[in-house]
Amino acid sequence: MTETPTYHLLAVDDEIANINFYKVALSRLPISVDTATSGGEAFELLKTKQYDLVLLDLLMPGVTGIGLLQKAEREGLMLPIVLVCSSVSDKSVISQALTLGAGGYLTKPFTYQQLVQAVCDYLNLPHPQSGAKVSSPVQVPAQPVPRAVGDLAGQSGFNALSSNREQKPFETGKVESLTRAMSSMVFHKKTGKVEVHTASGMGVLEYEKGRLKSVSYNGKTSIDALEALRIVPHRTVYVELKN
Repeated sequence: MTETPTYHLLAVDDEIANINFYKVALSRLPISVDTATSGGEAFELLKTKQYDLVLLDLLMPGVTGIGLLQKAEREGLMLPIVLVCSSVSDKSVISQALTLGAGGYLTKPFTYQQLVQAVCDYLNLPHPQSGAKVSSPVQVPAQPVPRAVGDLAGQSGFNALSSNREQKPFETGKVESLTRAMSSMVFHKKTGKVEVHTASGMGVLEYEKGRLKSVSYNGKTSIDALEALRIVPHRTVYVELKN
C-alpha cells in the first residue's frame, strides 16, 4: 500500500539529473516533492506554498542558493528548514549560507542512502528499512558536468511553522543528535549554544536568533569544525538556551 505523503519538500537544482535523483531517492518516504530549476522559480514557490524542508543547491546560474537566502531575508519571506547541497571545497559559501539561516548542509557527492538519512533526520522520520537497494553507487556528483555556475548547514526564517513540524517546546537539555539540535535551533529561532561531547573534546556551536554565529572543536573553527564533528561518535549533545 502506498503511504499518503505527509511532508512537503522543495528540491532546487538546475541539473535535471540531480532533480530526478532526489525524486527517486525520496520516493520511499511519506514526502511529496516539488522541484525548481532556478533560485527565482524556487522563490515564487516559497511565496505561495508551505514546505517542511528545502534542498537547495548552491551552484546555480542566475539566482544562486546564497542569492535565494539573501532575497528571502530582504523581503521578509519566512522559510522552512533549508538543507544546502554543495561540494565540501565551497567552505566559505557553505559558511555564509549557515550564517544566513540554513539549517545544515550535505556535501557532494552523496548517495541515495546519505540523502535519505539526512532528510529523515531533519524531518524526524524513522529511517526506511533497506529493502530495495536504491542506495549503492549512484551519487549526486560533486560538480555539475562542465557548465558555468554561481554560489551555497542545518537556513533563513520560516513559513509560520511548517505544516507537519512538531510544535513541542524546545528547551535546555540533552537532544538525540547534532542534526536535531541544529535544525531545532534554527526552526525555533533560538539564541544559545549546542555542546557536542566527544571522546576527544567538546565542540560548541553558538546561535543567535536561529543563526549560526560560530563553531569550534579541537582547535578547528567554522566548516572545518563541523566536518570534524560529523565524523566522530558523540557521547552527548546538550543545548543551553538563553532567554
